[in-house]
Amino acid sequence: MAISISRRKGEFQKLAIGTAGLLVVFACWSRLAENYHPLILPSPHETGKALLALWKEGSLVSNVLVTLSRTLCGCSLALFSGFALAVLTKGTTFWQALVRPILTLIQIIPPVVWTVLAVIWFGIADHVAPVFLIFVVTLPVAFVSFFSGLDSIDGQLVEMAAVYRCSRLKTITEIYLPALIPHFVSTVSVGISFAWKAAIFAEFMGSTTGVGFALSTANSNLQTEKVFAWVLVLIAVMLVCEYGLLTPLRRRAARWSA
Repeated sequence: MAISISRRKGEFQKLAIGTAGLLVVFACWSRLAENYHPLILPSPHETGKALLALWKEGSLVSNVLVTLSRTLCGCSLALFSGFALAVLTKGTTFWQALVRPILTLIQIIPPVVWTVLAVIWFGIADHVAPVFLIFVVTLPVAFVSFFSGLDSIDGQLVEMAAVYRCSRLKTITEIYLPALIPHFVSTVSVGISFAWKAAIFAEFMGSTTGVGFALSTANSNLQTEKVFAWVLVLIAVMLVCEYGLLTPLRRRAARWSA
């Protein structure tokens, strides 16, 4: 009981400190905006009006949903492919020697190059170019994390399970999952962050829908207040993902692997 109260008190203090930090940022922003033209630095009030206008015209929700769908699609493909490649290369020198240089090459090529190639190969497509960029950016991260998780599994425990003829289901749930789940959660956390940024960048460079495209349009029309409004939307979405999805997922993973 006392531990639970202490933990809740600590979480409340973190929330209070975080809120205070955000208030300081908004106060500084408001103060700075008084010294600049709205075209350069719109005030929080002007940004809020632009945000409300985006909400009323319906573009806010529709564009966020489009970008989220692309992010989840590209990230899911990368996670599945990364896990499959990790399983394929684990304990196999030939496949490791073949796959690792390819993934390293993919990783060192800047995202802008992949975006340009995606536009050349697929055109200004609604979904293909952004999903492609998300996939190639997230795949190496997913592979490395999953490979590390597979590498951390104690081989002696697997051999002992085979000696005692444990069922495959019990071996998976008692040995493999506790070792892999923390790496999976870490991969999802990093992967979603990479994928979200890649989706915005791809939409900004080569798409006709989504938050990135809306940002590009506002920038081209010199609507700085809308640019700031979309930035606030991006921050809000990532905060919801972090504290509404990923943080509870990490806690459950910690309890599972404990």
